[in-house]
Amino acid sequence: MGPYGKGRGMAKGASLAVDELVRFMCHPVFYELRTAVDVGILLFEDLDGFSLPEGYSKDDIWRILTAIRKQAAVFIPEDPEREADMWMVTTSSLSFNTEMLEVRSKTDSSLGRSLCEMQGSPFVTRFIERTLIGGLRAEGIEAGEDRVHELFSGATPATSLDRLVANYFRLSNECDSLARREVTHGLIETLYYELVEGVNVDELPERVLAPLDPRLPPPHSQSVEDHSVTFENAQARERTQVLMDLVCARAREGGDDMRFGPVLRILNISWFFRYFNVLPRLNVLVGLLLRNILALKWDLPVLCWLPEGFDPALEDAPVDAARYRAVFEHWSTDYGFGFDFTPYFELNVRLYLRELERLAVSITYLEQLNEQIERIFESHINARQKSILAALCREPGAILRIAPHQRTFRIAYGTARADFLGLEREGYLVREQEGRAFAFRAHPKLQEKIVQLGAAVVDSAEATLGASGVVVS
Repeated sequence: MGPYGKGRGMAKGASLAVDELVRFMCHPVFYELRTAVDVGILLFEDLDGFSLPEGYSKDDIWRILTAIRKQAAVFIPEDPEREADMWMVTTSSLSFNTEMLEVRSKTDSSLGRSLCEMQGSPFVTRFIERTLIGGLRAEGIEAGEDRVHELFSGATPATSLDRLVANYFRLSNECDSLARREVTHGLIETLYYELVEGVNVDELPERVLAPLDPRLPPPHSQSVEDHSVTFENAQARERTQVLMDLVCARAREGGDDMRFGPVLRILNISWFFRYFNVLPRLNVLVGLLLRNILALKWDLPVLCWLPEGFDPALEDAPVDAARYRAVFEHWSTDYGFGFDFTPYFELNVRLYLRELERLAVSITYLEQLNEQIERIFESHINARQKSILAALCREPGAILRIAPHQRTFRIAYGTARADFLGLEREGYLVREQEGRAFAFRAHPKLQEKIVQLGAAVVDSAEATLGASGVVVS
């Protein structure tokens, strides 16, 4: 047979191979798998729940599915020296959820406007406390909710942990001004040093890092530069140099693939602080503060209020602890095509959306509470004084202090003091002496009315929002 005949024979064989490939791609089960991975989270172990096409093993199907998906991959980070591909796919679900999160987190969103109007509300500031408690837990540090709330309310720090909590709250309050700075090594180190100011870190437990494939960490830098951060050896300084470079590169505006928007970049930056020792200690907390700075810098302030990371204690969490561990094992395992971060991003975006719903419920609750306060109390009470009464609706027996009120609303001490004294004159508060400072409680005659008011609003909010599946807290 001549060359022409060979050519025709090969073409016919190739055509048959294409036909077979097309039939396979159209196979109902494989089509179902391609759809499942596009609209949700599909892990290797999930293939056990599908009846696979005849003649193909679980490994075969996974390799084919991954090879197809990788054609649309975005590689992270863009480092030519990486030892393995790290990538993600902008699936339909991830694109939609990310866009929803961005739209609802912007300054001009309804939540953004409400947060601006209602800053200082105890129902909203609890989110800051929950974020910190989750970050401490990720550091291997257990902190009581009551004590964290006391410190947020201005209690005097008594231990190294207390001082760490107080430093975090102070830095959180300064993120607006820090967001005007470029994200550099210096800014990251500033967050670290101010976080540990007055803290004996030796009294705090060291976190245990999750084991990762040795190809996942970034390569060591070839040059060692002097940094103000104290490290044990030159190798640690090299690692930190590379990690900080990668964090700062991700934090720069522009230059990234358009499919890798601000939310995914924030998640990627948080990933470095959760799974590597970018700094000697307290990496998760520094990562949270940097998350807040970037959210403000990129005009997504609502993100600052949302707890970051998985909390298995939440009854309404999107997944259970076992599923969360399975996602971790998936993105940290190379099935022959590098490390697929798609489920990691997808799950974290869903976690953020869940917290967004919880925040929206709290805002609705507060708006209804303010309406009730306006009906019951004199209209001349200002918005800050309403927040004081709202705090008492949540905790009728709470002790309220001037300094946290001043810090929350960023007003002069005299203005904050006048808010409390005005409510005292109206007979709503009782003043007490704490050393040289004042503290205030609800007047006994007011407490019963406040309890009834709070209960009425909770009932109203639950009735209005019950369909959302989110519990008012």
